[in-house]
Amino acid sequence: MRCRRLLAASAGLAVFVGAPVAGSISAGADPGITPLASGADPFRGLLASTAGVDYAAWKQHALGLARARAQRADLVGVKAAQSPGGRLAPPLSHTELEPPGSAGANETYATGETITGFGVSGTSNRAVVSGHLADTRPAVRPSLRVPEDNGSIPRATDTGLRGGAAIRLPGLIGDGPHGSKGDGSGDFDWFRLSARAGETITADLTGSRVPSFAMITDARGNVLSVGMSFGADNFPVTTARFLTAKGGTFFVLIEGMSSWQNDPFDSGSGSGVGEEGRYLLTLGSYTADRDTYLVRLAKGDVLGASLSGAAHTLGVQQSNLSYMTKTTDADLSGSYPPSSPLPGGGNAAVAYVAERDAVYAVTVENGVGRYDLDLEVYRPGPETDGSAAVQTVVLDFDGATVDPGKFGGTPGAVKASPLSAFLSKWGLKASDLPALTDKITQTVTENLRDDVIARGGNPRVALKIVNGQRAADTFGQPNVAKAVVGGTVAQLGLDTVGISEFIDPGNFSQEDQAIILLDHLSSPAIDGDASLNTYLKPGSNRVAFVGTAIGNVVSHEIGHLIGNYHTDNNNQTTSLMDAGGAGFWRLFGTGPDQIGGNADDTDTDLVTDRFMPDEPFLGFENTLNVAAWGFSARR
Repeated sequence: MRCRRLLAASAGLAVFVGAPVAGSISAGADPGITPLASGADPFRGLLASTAGVDYAAWKQHALGLARARAQRADLVGVKAAQSPGGRLAPPLSHTELEPPGSAGANETYATGETITGFGVSGTSNRAVVSGHLADTRPAVRPSLRVPEDNGSIPRATDTGLRGGAAIRLPGLIGDGPHGSKGDGSGDFDWFRLSARAGETITADLTGSRVPSFAMITDARGNVLSVGMSFGADNFPVTTARFLTAKGGTFFVLIEGMSSWQNDPFDSGSGSGVGEEGRYLLTLGSYTADRDTYLVRLAKGDVLGASLSGAAHTLGVQQSNLSYMTKTTDADLSGSYPPSSPLPGGGNAAVAYVAERDAVYAVTVENGVGRYDLDLEVYRPGPETDGSAAVQTVVLDFDGATVDPGKFGGTPGAVKASPLSAFLSKWGLKASDLPALTDKITQTVTENLRDDVIARGGNPRVALKIVNGQRAADTFGQPNVAKAVVGGTVAQLGLDTVGISEFIDPGNFSQEDQAIILLDHLSSPAIDGDASLNTYLKPGSNRVAFVGTAIGNVVSHEIGHLIGNYHTDNNNQTTSLMDAGGAGFWRLFGTGPDQIGGNADDTDTDLVTDRFMPDEPFLGFENTLNVAAWGFSARR
């Protein structure tokens, strides 16, 4: 179930214990960067396992990087170079029309305020919006002590909330029959409430003294929103918020950070005792103020938005009211390359590549008071970089020298073992190397060029994939990127299957690197789902399967370099951008029998899929569209 997987992936969020490990990010001089974001970056890395990944620390680390990037002195010049005509036009200024303290006038797409003149072909490709979120929160009434056992959805405490109200619930993790004084499987507190259509459910743990999560779920236990408290006054509290479309019955789970529940319908199904202590839950459902601004975009436009001030949730919405991207208190703009002009550095930032000529809504919510919204739009980098060259990606199979610092590791120069060093671990011979590199190259070409040309909606895709074993390595020249296929975790100093140098919506930098390490992929079958040997059987076509699987991993990492984020690895949609940690058989294309190299193997593609729930974004990512415009030819 969704609840089970999200909680399990969040098990490493207790940031008060332990120390950074090899590959950890140093805090440096920026207090916004936590030193506990250790290991490989889970947002741009394809991790073999996500157990123990501290997503909260990585999110905080990303905010620090984003704020440092926003202060760079050369960013103004970068924005000018990517702007229409190579000139930085003054930003449009828009003050929210809804008076401060009022609500209800610009809540929806239908009633949104138009930013007139905004666009690549408009008066300016930049706009600064000043607005105010009204305080529509109902008075909070106290509640009685929470009874036990309320450790599952069927046993959830009925809060009596039926919309338009809020209560404050003092509780204790650890006092139930499954806590440290019970059977030790872990104590969980569940609450039931009802909400009306259009209301926002909020679950706030301010005042809690135990590191804990507040999770809003539906009646099946599917997580809709996550908030958290570190149980200390010097750490921020994130409020879980969910805007209801149809209303109905919802549930809220309170649990310690390092214990998770395997079955939301069984109060005794926990992973064990985690943090225990007192929490304070303020739970409400009411019509919250939400501001909507309308912008007209052309197909392929790259929209960047950054939110600061008293608002914390930022989204981009289509006319059918579906969110293409939405985030709360998260900013991954620190993963953009230096040549990206997109904004960031506030409370939240998003980027979106327009799928069609249309009017889109940019939504602001979650807060009370004044905020500022920066909007910027550009054409994709390859269309305006001044070079007529085709984007080239060299696949290096020969054991390149790489700098781990480019991927978040310790700076320096290390020699990566070549692909040939791993052949015997898949039961292949040295003579199989040429056919294997051809199959990898063919797979990447089909994924990123042929499919994108056929289905991506951009008639001007320009991409060349080069087999580095059969052609010269031209990396270092303009418009040439590289994917290194080789090396080990020990050599790079980061525990991952693959990782990209940047995540670059719009592909504003065409000379970057990714690396695909081969020790996880070639480990014995007993080592886990990320090993290709798990899926190889006596009758398998080994060259075909290993080549396809590695080619898909290469495509995944190049997908980051052109701006794609991770998609859900545990739903019914298979995507080349599915996150690591689970579901590798889908990424590798084994087919339903989970045996590689036979008749039912499948073709894994770039598709539209929802973002990975454990990561900062909600909504649906059209990864094919991002690639189509990331590989666009010069206009």
